[in-house]
Amino acid sequence: MALIEVFHVVASQFEIDANATPDIPQGSIVSFDANCLIELCDGTNAPPLPLGIAGDSRSAGVTSYTPESGSALSANPTQTMTGSLVIGAWGAQQRYTQNRVADQYNEVLASGKMTVYHSGGEFWTSEYETLDGSTVLTYTCGDPLYCSANGQFTTQHAGAQNDSLSGDLVAVCLREPMQYPSGVPGVGEDGDQNATAFTHLPEGGNSMGWGEMLHIKLLV
Repeated sequence: MALIEVFHVVASQFEIDANATPDIPQGSIVSFDANCLIELCDGTNAPPLPLGIAGDSRSAGVTSYTPESGSALSANPTQTMTGSLVIGAWGAQQRYTQNRVADQYNEVLASGKMTVYHSGGEFWTSEYETLDGSTVLTYTCGDPLYCSANGQFTTQHAGAQNDSLSGDLVAVCLREPMQYPSGVPGVGEDGDQNATAFTHLPEGGNSMGWGEMLHIKLLV
């Protein structure tokens, strides 16, 4: 999960080249290309400027349970094939499935359009830079956030330590990266997710996390 919408002002639908590269993860910063199609923002201070946050994902990823995934599942499924979805009592049968919800994780493939949140809002996103060269980036409440060369949120800007992590002001940090509750009670697989008490969030309670998420106020 890359984006959690606390609230948003505008959710527009813009055209996109669904088969282009690179991937655009949900929650990253996007802009227009020369043809007015949505692309990953490159973090420069020249047009096209940051437009908003991607509400969908454009990905070349595939599901593990399809023969067309290029995995070991290229032949007819049998009980001995690893990776096939197990169905039936005691795993008596195995077969392929396909993730039709997102067209193999490419959520813009069917419509040719992407949801873009803009004109303000409050979000949690996993799409933020963690390093500036060898320097570990830190985020503090109130920090201005910019667009990096990877289309991610960063505290670095032109004239800072690394000009490749530079761009226009796009958001304000509301809270440093932290685990966000998944709503699934229990203990995670690593120490960061061990029955965390999410008392700082309305959800509260103890649960596993979605992973490290950055809390932001969108400015574009």
